[in-house]
Amino acid sequence: MSKVIRIETEKAPTEVILEIEKKAADFNFIIRNVFDMMTEFRDHGVEIENEFEYYSVMLCNPKKAYKSILESPIRGAVLFPPKQIVVFKEKDKTIISYVAVEEKDVKELLPEDKSFQKGLSESCNNIIKLIDEII
Repeated sequence: MSKVIRIETEKAPTEVILEIEKKAADFNFIIRNVFDMMTEFRDHGVEIENEFEYYSVMLCNPKKAYKSILESPIRGAVLFPPKQIVVFKEKDKTIISYVAVEEKDVKELLPEDKSFQKGLSESCNNIIKLIDEII
């Protein structure tokens, strides 16, 4: 079953994001995008609290992702969601949260795709290692 990683830190959300950016390449990832959800919500007319800080950091291994999708395009539906780390402020702490997809979950979604089952769970484990290095 997939698991939710939730780690507290004293670092500011922006500091955590900078550290993710610095360490991502060590784990064969790039940062595809960092969404400042406060800005995203405001841009769509949502009134938000001033102290609201919430970011979505999208990681990618472009070569691996391209090769995987080229082999089987349906993989994209499963491949992209588990590559997001959420960083947000909760009271006086910063929370780093991530949902890791495990091999057996991918096996249920794409039972015939043996190589993808293992590859995606390995990528998720690398993201957990990345998070462990920045806290």
